[in-house]
Amino acid sequence: MKSKSILIVGGGTGGHISPGVALYEEFRAAGVDLFFLTGNKDARFSSLKDVAPDDLLYYRAPAFSRNIFKLPLFIFGFAAAVLKARLIIREKGVGAVIGMGGYVSAPALMAARIAGVPLYLCEQNTVPGRVTSFFARHAAAIFTTFESTRDYMKKDLHGRLVLVGNPIRKKVLSAPDRDSARKAFNLRHCKKVILAIGGSQGALTINELVLGLKAGYPGEFKDVGIIWSTGGLSYEKYKQAVQRTGDTGSLYLSPFIDEVGAAYMASDIAISRSGSGVMVELAAMGIPSILIPFPYAAMDHQDKNADEFVKAGASVKIANADAVPEKVYPVLSDILGNPTQLARMSARAREAAMPDAAAAVVKSVMANF
Repeated sequence: MKSKSILIVGGGTGGHISPGVALYEEFRAAGVDLFFLTGNKDARFSSLKDVAPDDLLYYRAPAFSRNIFKLPLFIFGFAAAVLKARLIIREKGVGAVIGMGGYVSAPALMAARIAGVPLYLCEQNTVPGRVTSFFARHAAAIFTTFESTRDYMKKDLHGRLVLVGNPIRKKVLSAPDRDSARKAFNLRHCKKVILAIGGSQGALTINELVLGLKAGYPGEFKDVGIIWSTGGLSYEKYKQAVQRTGDTGSLYLSPFIDEVGAAYMASDIAISRSGSGVMVELAAMGIPSILIPFPYAAMDHQDKNADEFVKAGASVKIANADAVPEKVYPVLSDILGNPTQLARMSARAREAAMPDAAAAVVKSVMANF
């Protein structure tokens, strides 16, 4: 008899895919047969390259629309996705489904429930997403990143919450030493290095901020390097904008950063959105951060995520509306110019990190598999 397998499902954003890939790696290391299911549109995410081609599955999962005229199309698309997921569960001998959140995971979780297959949920943010909220009562366990998530869940579900942190990919944790990392980005000569990242989709606010900092404070950034991930859609625009300034300076500009562990190791501080995925990676690597929450995130979860790290002393939060060079530069300059504060924030970040999250999830799931 063929042994049962596990199905990990997630997509829509890198914040749902990256921790799923981290779990995939950990289950694979434990010798578990498993598959990773994601949306057709998610093939663009570079982290999926770490999933073996034979283990990577796709389906068309529709996003929910409040437009009443689009509701019939959504219902039809959702039903088709559930049927596809149900077929996968049967053909692959799936014995457990782990949902990483996002609308992409909903049809597979529904298929698991219909098939009577145990389902597990991974909630990356402080405020549970809609998928977590909808399937919480049917989950064998809900793995959370923040203790405060308990405050947003009904008390009768508290027994299913397991605080483990957010799973982190192995390539993040297996970074080279700082000198080698800076050499990889041609920033070995810099006294300090800033990492600017806007998430898988890029972030207009952060991109404009970095461009403004370079243009407005060239002298102040003379000995400071910048590793700048623009996002794929904005790369050419900002590449040309930097070239027009006539002085690229100590800058590594890229749409995406594949060697993310090296980028973290090379950096002294990060400017970032406050999605849980990047936050826990920064924490695990002891990187202080200036967090600029995306103001339109569902249920304002990025703002609440940032508050967790501000309370821990690992980060400074700046509102999206205030993320302009003249307001950010004084904060950035003060931190970079204060070795004691940098070291303290780095230590607080490491204290907030839970780098063994993936192993904890695997252990919990396998105990009942």
